[in-house]
Amino acid sequence: MQEDFHFYTIYALSRSAGVDEQTAYIIAYSSQHTDDAKHEEALEFINGGRFSQTLTAHRFLDIDSLTKPVCYRIWIPYHFLPGNVGTEFYERMITRANSPVSKKMMDEILNLPFRPYSMHLFGIALHVYADTWSHQGFMGLIHKMNNIEDIRIHGEDSNFINDLIDTLKRDILEYAAPELGHAQAGTIPDEPFRTWEYRDYKGRLILRDNKEIALDSAQNCYMMIMDFSKRHGLVNEKDPVMWEKLIPTLDELFSHKGELKERISRWKNAISDGRFGFEPGELDRMINYEEKAWFKKAVNVIEDEGNSVKFERRPGFERSNWKHFHDGAVFFRFFVLHELLPQFGIICG
Repeated sequence: MQEDFHFYTIYALSRSAGVDEQTAYIIAYSSQHTDDAKHEEALEFINGGRFSQTLTAHRFLDIDSLTKPVCYRIWIPYHFLPGNVGTEFYERMITRANSPVSKKMMDEILNLPFRPYSMHLFGIALHVYADTWSHQGFMGLIHKMNNIEDIRIHGEDSNFINDLIDTLKRDILEYAAPELGHAQAGTIPDEPFRTWEYRDYKGRLILRDNKEIALDSAQNCYMMIMDFSKRHGLVNEKDPVMWEKLIPTLDELFSHKGELKERISRWKNAISDGRFGFEPGELDRMINYEEKAWFKKAVNVIEDEGNSVKFERRPGFERSNWKHFHDGAVFFRFFVLHELLPQFGIICG
């Protein structure tokens, strides 16, 4: 999934579920920011204290850092949750859509007592849950089971995938590791308008209709959002919109063929125009995801004459969304690697 799903779809679904604008924004921002939190160094503050960031994003890693420990620490918990299907270890590491592992993950997250970072943690979990649909059939380790052949993308010529991969290798180094995740398919699994097919590592022909996959993922995420909001008393507006009423708009948006920036623009318009069954508020009409928005509100960056960088905690740092996102991220990784996966006999922490 990309930003159009992880942020805008999740935001629209949260609002349709009756969640207020600010809470919906926190959940959706956390969902998308799981793809964007690219630092893990500790910040030493000139006004006292320090804070360790948690790296959750995989696409910013360089080729030399794509080691097995990094895959277990980042790719597995945040992007390619093991599906636990089969008997052999690596086969069980392959992600499966809406797997029992992912359902157990969501159930345990939903049952946690409320914390200051609960909404952020839930957004991270929704990111991982949604990715089990788009990343199904692939694992977050460098392994031959990620090999695919005879890729055909409906509506594109035979050179399209090769040109796409070449471009991605230049811009995003993870695609230079061909046996990692869905690198051999590029961004195709994450684009909702695509229909494509390939042969997997066993030679089986796999046909993917990404729009139907996205709709199924959205419906299940919607149910999780409604459950979470009811458990924690977050619904303070109208009753949730019936899922059936959301399908036409979602179907149209997921079907649109276009670059990510264009697709995002269409999502913004649909939200601000009230096409999801809720009355748009001020935030709805100007909804936008900006990667560093939370960081800028939490931390002041000071550059001196020697171009060295220093950091200062802004007032209220301890209550900031940026801090709470990283609190949720470090909790989530420990939970997945040390509590969730061992329940299924998968030890990789």
